[in-house]
Amino acid sequence: MSINSQEQTIYRSLAGQIQLGFFDDGERFPSVQEIARRYRVSYCPAQRALKALERAGLVQLCRGRETLVVAKPYHNYLDSPVFRARALALADLCRSLELLSPAITVEGICRMESGQLPAPPEADAAYAQRAKYLYRGFERALRALGSRTVLSLYYDVGAFAGSALLDILSEQPGGESGVLLRELSEGTLRSLRDCEGGNFSAAFRRQRDGARRFFALPEQFLAGAAASAAEAPAAFQWEPNKGRTRYCDVIAIDLVCGINQGKYPVGTLLPSVGALSDVYHVSTITIRRTVGVLNQLGVTATINGVGTRVIFAGDATLLQKRRGLMLDENLLDFLEAVQLFALTCAPVLEYTFPHLSGETLRGLTDAVSSGDRKAGMVNAISACLQAVTRECPLAAVREIYGKITLQLLKGSVLRLNETGEERVDCWSAHSAQLRESLTQRDGARFARLFRRVAADNFRTSKQTLLELKVAGAEAVAAPAELSGME
Repeated sequence: MSINSQEQTIYRSLAGQIQLGFFDDGERFPSVQEIARRYRVSYCPAQRALKALERAGLVQLCRGRETLVVAKPYHNYLDSPVFRARALALADLCRSLELLSPAITVEGICRMESGQLPAPPEADAAYAQRAKYLYRGFERALRALGSRTVLSLYYDVGAFAGSALLDILSEQPGGESGVLLRELSEGTLRSLRDCEGGNFSAAFRRQRDGARRFFALPEQFLAGAAASAAEAPAAFQWEPNKGRTRYCDVIAIDLVCGINQGKYPVGTLLPSVGALSDVYHVSTITIRRTVGVLNQLGVTATINGVGTRVIFAGDATLLQKRRGLMLDENLLDFLEAVQLFALTCAPVLEYTFPHLSGETLRGLTDAVSSGDRKAGMVNAISACLQAVTRECPLAAVREIYGKITLQLLKGSVLRLNETGEERVDCWSAHSAQLRESLTQRDGARFARLFRRVAADNFRTSKQTLLELKVAGAEAVAAPAELSGME
């Protein structure tokens, strides 16, 4: 079973819930059909995941009867070699989630109705029941966003973290952890009422404060555990599409767009394999495959000892040779990446801003000063993504933003017939304000302003996909109105 397959994602998610004790209270384990619906996959990967759980000795499948949970993956996860190998990355992941999750969660809560969140467990409820209630509520908020990409991110987060965070909290004396989980659950209900009343700012502050409280103790514990971590620590990795993406194809189309818009004129050499690998955050092997695709398309020619020369500007007829790039699924992946960037860019940019080098800040200033045309806005978004991916101190954020960058490339097919000179409403005003905030080194203002740019870009992108009748685009939720979030 591939580490990035759909069934592996389902297996790790369900194994994690077993470890957390979510089925200890008699809750029925889901059937294959229920697993398929919940994880939005076909019957086969759901069945393979269930069989894998049985082979691991975690469940017992009974024909015609309910599946039985018979064991947990670990007797004590915090004593396991898996946890010790991940402790250092988990400390970083906690700080990253504290930054990202409030903005994502409140956006999902804004789209829920009161009936979607039942009343929290009674005051004397077991710790596992409180944890399960909080987990299920968070998952409902994520699903309300209509994004497979966001769900994929948090499934991979959950698989990497295992039961570590809740296990750490459960070790606190005097029932403090149970009180914390109860207060966080009640806070989620209050956030829902805030959103129903249009008070998005209050809902966001409540989620932000709750995240700080939730992650405070695990961060302290993990800081100590990381000091004695394994010699070969594991790193958090996120794979949004579970083996479904040929990145060489989408990078090739993005390079063709650059050629069309004069970034790489006909007759010139493309940047080196190493340079392109750094720009797109992929391996040199992927870039060599990309160059092979461009050579096959007749856009470039590789000359031994010289480099890869651009010989044809390319046009929309290239899509006929790479038909898969216009599949609805690829364009939906693109829209979901635009959404995730719009939801998270404000806290991420504000956090990263003090760590940016002078060279990066000058590059951002140049990017946001590139006129009122579409190419200017695209360059500004690309520059922000590159800044975060290269210089954010948090490794998990760098990993996530690197994958967002690759997902966004799937929308390059929409720009094949564009020159980059198309006007974009409001970009000129945004550009001037962004430039001013960079000159003043005001990271908080820059982050707020850029969220507006990202939200506008999402709305424009979604409208384009709706006009193309891309299946599933309607369900991807737009960011909440900014006036309530600032």
